[in-house]
Amino acid sequence: MPLALYGNDKEGQIALNSLKKSGTNIEHIIFEEKPTNIMNIVIPNSKLEDNSVLHSWYNPITLEYTMNFSNNLPVTVPEELNNKMLYIILDKFLPINLEFIRNIKTPKKICLDIGHIRFFEHFTNQYLSQFLALANFVQINDNVTKLLFERLQVKNEQELFEKYPLDLLISTKGKKGALFVFSENGTTKTLDLAPQIIVQATDTSGAGDAFFSTVLREYAYTTEINSSWVQSTFELANQSSREIITQLGSRMQKQ
Repeated sequence: MPLALYGNDKEGQIALNSLKKSGTNIEHIIFEEKPTNIMNIVIPNSKLEDNSVLHSWYNPITLEYTMNFSNNLPVTVPEELNNKMLYIILDKFLPINLEFIRNIKTPKKICLDIGHIRFFEHFTNQYLSQFLALANFVQINDNVTKLLFERLQVKNEQELFEKYPLDLLISTKGKKGALFVFSENGTTKTLDLAPQIIVQATDTSGAGDAFFSTVLREYAYTTEINSSWVQSTFELANQSSREIITQLGSRMQKQ
């Protein structure tokens, strides 16, 4: 069994070349004749029985079933999901991502995880705004804020939140914690939270994904985002990240 797979696209080659340059043994990394999945859709409390989806798997972090789509349009969503809220997760601003979002007519929440400038540095403000105008939950990190704010013509997280119809904006800052921006009682509110427990990192791979996945799970099940929810969600998400960085690899170890 291979330890990892990579697809026949640019991202797969970048990952493989990075491993080669670092001197990592790539003997057990297997090539797949298909592109990397470009979108994940999470459906809380649902099982995926319909074969109209290309692939589905059980996410050990969010504890939900996930549909993964590649470059096939139009998307056919299983009939049993037509009236369920779908949580569509994107981390790249490709044109086909925008087509996917607009193609799916079922109730949906658009969740953007913007973790690297190379995913948006070549796009214009007008193009990026098309994604943000459809987004509900956005997570960014302090490595992308300067360029992203410049590209979207905003000064800070609060301006970004108020410019677009977001439910929640999070800016993560590594061991320093995270800034949450949300609306409470009709007023934009920010909470800058720092972790109470600091651990020695063994491997930081996947820390941001663990944080994002945990927040996404809490977001999917809440009926109201307020200060209390933000505090408890931050503590859970920070715990997930803490567990990830104290082990090798970016996947949760089985208990």
